[in-house]
Amino acid sequence: MKVTNSYPIIVTHKFTQSRAFYKKLGFTPVFDGEWYCQLVWSDFPSVQLGLMKPGHDTQPALFHAATLGEGSVICLEVEDADIAANELRDAGFEFALEVRDEPWGQRHFALLDPNGVRIDVASQTGNIAPEYAHHFLEASDGILA
Repeated sequence: MKVTNSYPIIVTHKFTQSRAFYKKLGFTPVFDGEWYCQLVWSDFPSVQLGLMKPGHDTQPALFHAATLGEGSVICLEVEDADIAANELRDAGFEFALEVRDEPWGQRHFALLDPNGVRIDVASQTGNIAPEYAHHFLEASDGILA
């Protein structure tokens, strides 16, 4: 199997509110129908997200149920979490988790979308505590470079 892309689709009763939230966050619709919206990040169009109304007759029953939100996390990796936090705070976003550093080398904060999906906005600090350093696999160097 050759995967060419991957993106989450949030099936939601809060379709209109979700579309507005993600557009305000910085995503741009590339397909914007009454039941489905495909959004991309303008600077990096491979960063994508789909929104879909539940129970739509074009979809098989397998895809009809709406997300419950809890347990779902979308991570947006950014160059600098502090700059991103300031921009989003200035845009009026409320934070579910304030900016903080983690011992595995990450600085991040979190938002909640209208469905309760967690949006983790993170940047790498390079300050990795010894107890986490061994979890980073050398074999992944070529993949993540």
